[in-house]
Amino acid sequence: MEIARLAHVPVYTSMRGMYGEDLFARLRPDWAARQGEQVRGWFRDPALSGLIAESDGQVVGFVASSADLPARMGSVEMVVVAPEAQRTGIGSRLVRHALGALRDRGVLYAQAFIREFPGHEPALRTFRSTGFERRAVQPVLLSRPVVQPSRTVEIPAGIRRVVADDVDQCVRFGLEAFRPVYASFHREYGTHLFDCIEPDWERSQAVYIEEAIKDPDDETWVYELQGRPVGFLVLKMDEHGVADIDLLAVDPTVQRRGIAAALNRFAVDRAGEAGMRHVVVATADDAGHALARRSYERAGFEPMVIQWNLQIARL
Repeated sequence: MEIARLAHVPVYTSMRGMYGEDLFARLRPDWAARQGEQVRGWFRDPALSGLIAESDGQVVGFVASSADLPARMGSVEMVVVAPEAQRTGIGSRLVRHALGALRDRGVLYAQAFIREFPGHEPALRTFRSTGFERRAVQPVLLSRPVVQPSRTVEIPAGIRRVVADDVDQCVRFGLEAFRPVYASFHREYGTHLFDCIEPDWERSQAVYIEEAIKDPDDETWVYELQGRPVGFLVLKMDEHGVADIDLLAVDPTVQRRGIAAALNRFAVDRAGEAGMRHVVVATADDAGHALARRSYERAGFEPMVIQWNLQIARL
């Protein structure tokens, strides 16, 4: 755990410099303690595999990986090298051994999830040196500040809290709203990789939508038109003043009527009413997400200074 903390001090120092003190404190509170919990969780998880590197009897690095064998997909969850042992090739050797172990288990592709900022440049070089390439579709992280936090807002006409009878309808039109997105993924990835990444996207997306809508820790709001829900918004809010638009979907039969714009405006207003200082949302850079990106941009969202840089390797 101490190796991970020391190795990530420059990473989070770089992140703090890019986000600024206020946003960094809200997005990464107690980062060292949280990372320690994550690393301990990985090594206790029987579904994950870990390898360590030793020098003179001392642990100087480790790599954790996971595998979804039915989909034949793997992930390198984390690779860490002690500061005094960096730039000696240990990180690359750890990753190569992890990839070899995944290959032996029948995995076809391995992913690595890193961020695009100076603090992660060493990790990016390690992954590039072991055969990883930039994935075809990248997430796009957007944010905007809340101008008037804690201001009471009036709920616009047509927007109300979700009720149990709405769930099935939201799942149905939510799937149709995401269908062009997954068609875009299929074009970008090709059939072979798409079938590994999204082996049954309709089932998994339906489960995700239903669970998100029903999550009692979050708020779900629907946009009602002619007596039925035609749009929904799932809003997460944390104790550090950051709200996250976890899901937003509009029935394709009524898209381009300003429903998404109304839900976006309400998300920001509701977040402000709850005392949030920032609102964030994740979308993607593919053609299937173009409408969503434009809707968020029109609502005042801008790209965050740190973005994901997803890497993938064919084994």
